[in-house]
Amino acid sequence: MKTVLLFVPTVFFSFTAFSQTFYALKIDRNIRQQAIDITAQYQPKLVMGTNQALEFQNTVARFLVKKNAVEKDNSLSPMKKYALLKQLSSKETSAMADVLESYRWQEYMRIKNDIQPIVKPKSTKKDIIAIK
Repeated sequence: MKTVLLFVPTVFFSFTAFSQTFYALKIDRNIRQQAIDITAQYQPKLVMGTNQALEFQNTVARFLVKKNAVEKDNSLSPMKKYALLKQLSSKETSAMADVLESYRWQEYMRIKNDIQPIVKPKSTKKDIIAIK
């Protein structure tokens, strides 16, 4: 029984560490720069300390990797991409609750759409024209 109790947390930790390592490997110079720029836009409103800003930046970078993967996936329709990007944005907001204090998180949620908007695609349906 002790073996099972030790095995389950070890396996869970291994998968979590692997997924974090996977995204860390995908963070290239461009992603890192985008994360720095986004963090700089939030900083005047959130007034984060150095360590907190770095953690914020790393969280943004992880989600930028995922966002870029969705945007580059040509097998997805524009509306499906939009839905996935909205879902990612929501997960990013939830993840920021672990990075920011509650009052900073509230401000983050208030200004997020201004700094990181998700543009809804134009309708892909053709207009129906009634002919008499």
